[in-house]
Amino acid sequence: MTENYIQYAGGYQKDNIDEQDIVKAISDIQLMDDEHGVFWVSVITDDENVIEVNKDLSLSVIFEEQETKYQAIDWKEVAEFYKILLLEKFDEIALRIK
Repeated sequence: MTENYIQYAGGYQKDNIDEQDIVKAISDIQLMDDEHGVFWVSVITDDENVIEVNKDLSLSVIFEEQETKYQAIDWKEVAEFYKILLLEKFDEIALRIK
């Protein structure tokens, strides 16, 4: 079984998350101040695969220790990336953010 977790900049963390946890995090981040308006989800396979999103929709995507920056269009796109991340379709995300 793959390990995964979500963590907010404000300190909240939860292991073994699902899509509902991400929906809640997207809702929460929109209400946070700019300093704490960040969360990330990590899926651990052979490497730790992370997508971090800021309140301004900027993403840091880290796969195989390579970081790529991406500016999301809207929260719907962010939710799609996280759904794909939980499905471990890392190549699909990499293609979309190039």
